[in-house]
Amino acid sequence: MRQVWLKIPPSLASIFDKRVFDWFIIEKEIGERATIGDLLTELALSYADFRKAVFDPDTKKVSDQVMVILNDSLLQFADVTEAKLNGGDTVIIIPVYSGG
Repeated sequence: MRQVWLKIPPSLASIFDKRVFDWFIIEKEIGERATIGDLLTELALSYADFRKAVFDPDTKKVSDQVMVILNDSLLQFADVTEAKLNGGDTVIIIPVYSGG
């Protein structure tokens, strides 16, 4: 098995029932052909708030209120779930901020 890291900012940590003041990091084991969609599905099935705020495994859609970054590269919405994961990868999920 290979390890990947999921980094979540404090503003989204409550999805995992955590109250933190720094990045919340989850280390996960992945299979040989794992994708970000696989990782997000696993998290959505384990955490109802993750399903509501970040990813719906039924529709395979990432919320338009978050951005997904893989190893410092912002993924386009169409590419998020199909992006392949390798051991040592870091996936970052951050909320989209807007305003004026």
